[in-house]
Amino acid sequence: MGDTIPEDVRAFLSLYIESYEQLEILLLLRREPSLWTGQRLCSRMNVSLSLVQAAVSALYAKGLVQPLSGPSEEHYKAQSRGEPLDETMERLASVYADRPIEIIRLMSTNAIERVRTAALRTFVDAFVLRKHKDKDHGDRSPLSRG
Repeated sequence: MGDTIPEDVRAFLSLYIESYEQLEILLLLRREPSLWTGQRLCSRMNVSLSLVQAAVSALYAKGLVQPLSGPSEEHYKAQSRGEPLDETMERLASVYADRPIEIIRLMSTNAIERVRTAALRTFVDAFVLRKHKDKDHGDRSPLSRG
């Protein structure tokens, strides 16, 4: 499955793309470089404005989308990140056009990994916080009062 996806595309998806909406918006903005409003993106993708705004915000935070103010609402366009990354995005578009299921599976695997990592961090943080809390207040467990 994943062996046919180039390594740079795999890395790009892992680092930059967290949702199907982000992927579709990024590819659309690169494929059709006219200025897009949030409303036009909603209509084109048939999703809610809140999903489009969340996706655009995430892409903006990663430097992939540039917002431009328009007369009545904000417009968006893809932002170039330089030759190597732009070439990777072109390969992503090509692989996605040829084998969308493979890309979606990889994105699902990445999402599961993000959830696992977040759960592990939360678990570890709970013990770190507990350890600091015990140091600050001394060991006050009922068993240590003996």
